[in-house]
Amino acid sequence: MRSKQIHEQKLLLFLSEKPGFTTSEELASQLAISRKTVYRKIKDINESFPGGELILSEKGRGYRLDYEKYICANKEVTRKTSQFTPAERRGRVMEELLLYSPKARNINELYADYFVSETVIFNDEQFIAEELKAYNLKLVRRNRTVSILGEEEAIRKAITERIQRMNIVNVNELKNNTDLNFNHYDVLYILDQIKTIEKKLAITIHYPYDINIFSHLYILISRIRKVGLKHISSRDLETKSIENQIHQNDQGLYSAAETTIQNLSTYLNVDLPHSEVIYLYQYLMSSRMGSATTIATFSTTVTELTQLYLNEMSKRLNITIQSDSIFLDLANHIKPMLNRLRHGIRVKNSLLDQIQLTYQAIYNEVVEVSKEVSQVFSLPTINEDENGFLTLYFARIIETNQLPIRTVIMCTTGVGTSELLKVKIEKKFPELEIVDVIAYRNLREISQHYPGIELIVTTIQFEEAVPMKTLLVSAMFTEDDKNRLQKKIKEIYNER
Repeated sequence: MRSKQIHEQKLLLFLSEKPGFTTSEELASQLAISRKTVYRKIKDINESFPGGELILSEKGRGYRLDYEKYICANKEVTRKTSQFTPAERRGRVMEELLLYSPKARNINELYADYFVSETVIFNDEQFIAEELKAYNLKLVRRNRTVSILGEEEAIRKAITERIQRMNIVNVNELKNNTDLNFNHYDVLYILDQIKTIEKKLAITIHYPYDINIFSHLYILISRIRKVGLKHISSRDLETKSIENQIHQNDQGLYSAAETTIQNLSTYLNVDLPHSEVIYLYQYLMSSRMGSATTIATFSTTVTELTQLYLNEMSKRLNITIQSDSIFLDLANHIKPMLNRLRHGIRVKNSLLDQIQLTYQAIYNEVVEVSKEVSQVFSLPTINEDENGFLTLYFARIIETNQLPIRTVIMCTTGVGTSELLKVKIEKKFPELEIVDVIAYRNLREISQHYPGIELIVTTIQFEEAVPMKTLLVSAMFTEDDKNRLQKKIKEIYNER
């Protein structure tokens, strides 16, 4: 994704988190760009948006996202080929070459839908060749054909990481989605196999693991259809040594993998090698299933690793995490995560950008703890997708264990308007504990009479310094006041 797109996406994500107006100064600070660039980007976004202005502006208040338009726009996935960015075009070409590897593809056929020059094609090849180095794969150009050569395992890994079109939350949406250009019958067959696995194991495979297993099976079917079994049957895998390591409790997963590959062999009318059973077994082992696991069934490594995350995050976030249910929930995530790391399986986190923006402080702490975890347990680097998933666990712990914010409402006399204000606030914001309604004259004794107060909601502007947050609102408590109070609550939670 280009730098321009990244900044625009971050700007939209930031505004989507803000219920009210946001100034250009705040946007510039958040995106680390100038105010002039903010104006230009907002202008570009509004001019390119088909449904009118997406970002609304009001003099003296700043900018606000038309959230309904934004949500509707995010659900639209159809795009014309001519609108693909250079990065998207190169990604799709690379994906096509990977699916056909080691077969060569004719340049004219490969770029038929993109209408680009020979210079652009040459530049694309240089870019793709550089990308392939990360997988130890090589781009080969002969006359008017081009191909990708390398180990089958590396090819499959590259395909999985390069598929951009599967940013879908509900795997069943694949049935009727014509924009993905998938074989409809293959899609239905694979979805049926996933349901069979769930039924056989009496579990539910949740998002994003169901998408990951779907992509693994779809790539296998696509590769056989495009290049044949002889080109993909040489995957270097010591199946015997892996079979010997299968834990007794995992025999069900192995049996499900074996049955699924047998079914695919019949569907494709080929004899798939036994290594495909092991690979699917690894994917199942690397997925979090919908069944509960007791603490006693965790390995020593999973137990120690989970406890390390809880201990370190407890210290870094300054919260107490002492609960068997929290440990159990996190350990149930970490167990398959360890399998993903060991087998090089990456699960895409489609919410990563929003997680990094909404829970930036928590995410940054998780990244640091993950570095320590990798070092202590001699694990591969824990990637940003995994760190995003882990962040959600600790964000949920904070959200569900937040103590109410002790609040005082202050008005001129302490009665009348402030009592009405109290009723409105209590109804709208249950996370606030309204301790009392006071008069302005009692401000100086507030700390003495009301220990632990974190917020004063006042209809009077005052200059006296107080050791807690304050928010000036109108006595009628308008929609703008509600939005500002919501921001203040979030600010207090973030500082706890």
